Amino acid sequence: MDISTTTASPDRTRTFRRMSIYRFIALALLPTVLLLALVYWYIDSNLQEIKTAAESTNEVHLPGILKNQRTLINIESLRRYVETVYNASDIGVRRDALINALALATESVFEANSRFVEHAASARSLLHSLDAIKNRSDQARKDLARATDIFTRATARLGGVYAGEDDARKPETLLGYCAKVRSARGAVPRILAQCATLTESRESMEAARQRYEQADMEARELWKRFDDLLRQLSDLASSKEAEMTYEAMEHISLAAGRAHFVFYLSGALVLLILCVFILVLHRHVLFPLTLASRSLRRIRDGGSVEAPPPVRVRELQDMLNILPVLSKHVTDLSARSGLLEREKDRFRSLSLVDGLTGVGNRRHFDACLARSDRSRPLALLMLDVDMFKLYNDTYGHLAGDNALIAVARSMLAELHDSVDQVFRYGGEEFCALLPGASAATATAVAERLRKRIRGLRLRHESSSVAPFLTVSIGVALRGADDPTSAAELVEQADKALYQAKTSGRDRVCLYNGAEPPSSVPSAS
Repeated sequence: MDISTTTASPDRTRTFRRMSIYRFIALALLPTVLLLALVYWYIDSNLQEIKTAAESTNEVHLPGILKNQRTLINIESLRRYVETVYNASDIGVRRDALINALALATESVFEANSRFVEHAASARSLLHSLDAIKNRSDQARKDLARATDIFTRATARLGGVYAGEDDARKPETLLGYCAKVRSARGAVPRILAQCATLTESRESMEAARQRYEQADMEARELWKRFDDLLRQLSDLASSKEAEMTYEAMEHISLAAGRAHFVFYLSGALVLLILCVFILVLHRHVLFPLTLASRSLRRIRDGGSVEAPPPVRVRELQDMLNILPVLSKHVTDLSARSGLLEREKDRFRSLSLVDGLTGVGNRRHFDACLARSDRSRPLALLMLDVDMFKLYNDTYGHLAGDNALIAVARSMLAELHDSVDQVFRYGGEEFCALLPGASAATATAVAERLRKRIRGLRLRHESSSVAPFLTVSIGVALRGADDPTSAAELVEQADKALYQAKTSGRDRVCLYNGAEPPSSVPSAS
């Protein structure tokens, strides 16, 4: 990190503590990384707590609940057997229920659980007491039944003797009758004995009823105590594991709630940090990059670039500082490039122009013929100055050059249309391209051109054709969409020129395919 000063405007200087872009990005991302690490640690610890509580519930509490569930089933079975002992009137049924209840009340049935040992002992004691009370109740019921039977028979016998009243068979009436008999003198001994039997059986019946009611009350009390004991056993069997399971589930719920809250809180904080990061990134990275992009576009378009404002990232500041220098160099380079382009164009034009005559050279001719439009007809005129070597020998090469220049100018003057092109093919040979011309048009143009050059009346005393400079012209045509190649078209024009030269010179010949080229009659 260094301290540098950059001028933001001519009248103000700002100082920035600059840093590298890597350190800038690291410092910008550091809060997010630390927050994510803290959130990961916190959520992972809560998930570990949830996992531990779930494993404890699955491996400890749930087996305990299943174990206690079997105990609860035994307790409920014990309740049904005890209820049978309490309610059953059949001694055999009650005995079987008692045996099953005692078996369930033993320690082995409750799986040797120390929490149930004391309650199991109390249950066995209550079962024995209930059995004893039920036996007393059965005996009292039997005594009551026997006394009731004796009392009924005695009532029947005395009712047959005492018939003085309508309700003579009622026990109260008979008891009153017996009281009178015992107080009267001269009572019949048989009646006195029956009265004694009636009285004793009545007393026995009352005593048996009292014993039965007493036993029934004690049995109800024992059943109530036994029911409370079984309820305590049920609570003891289910409460501890259920409480531990509830605590584990409560812990899982709290841990999940904390993780859920921290997850959303961290999401909001990450979003906030991301927004701040985007703002910082825009202010110190994206904005300078945008400014650099605009400056580069201005440099590309040839505009000037002002001094950039200071930024905090060192690399971006270096890049912005280079832009004005780059703009100056690009301006200078553009000026030099313009000069080079103009020189290039000039040399290109020179490379396509014949230096002597000023018309297109052989290279230019080959290029124009190669890119000619094949969808249109094309006529090729090939011109040769007759006996030009003798002209040079007679008048000298300087006169020969002037004669070639005059021929080229005559061709340019005759072929003034912009679509017609004139080329120096080589030496004393010239070519002309006539796009869209028919055979008649091409031969007519060639004939006019021959006459125009003859009309220059350049003295040529060594010529055997005429006392003036003359030319021979061969004409070849390529129709629209004709597959004839450029080389073939040149060869055809050359053949027509050869025919013009061998048939007397100073004439125009048209190439007609397989037939010999036809000569166009020349006129002086």
